[in-house]
Amino acid sequence: MNFWKKVDSELVYLGKTRKELANAIGFDAANISFGIKRNSIPAADTALKVSRFLGVPLDYLLDMADENAQTPQNPQILEIENRLRRFSQNDVNAILTVVNAINEKY
Repeated sequence: MNFWKKVDSELVYLGKTRKELANAIGFDAANISFGIKRNSIPAADTALKVSRFLGVPLDYLLDMADENAQTPQNPQILEIENRLRRFSQNDVNAILTVVNAINEKY
């Protein structure tokens, strides 16, 4: 998935629009559609503003994996991982408790 398609996905998750993003970061909303069509990545400063607005790590938007981390192949796992980044530590601990209980079942 390219940068702008991930941005669109995150905007849907947040209930925000391209126009809201563009206004918040001083960017032309038409450039988002253009970026999707060209499969391009914006300038570094714009990409950073986008990641901050969305509350996601820039490396996620850029498809950059930590060299020491194993990247899950399943897109659903990646989606879960990216959503968890927004949760508080207490919420993450609660989710881990549920996951551990389910794992013990099997």
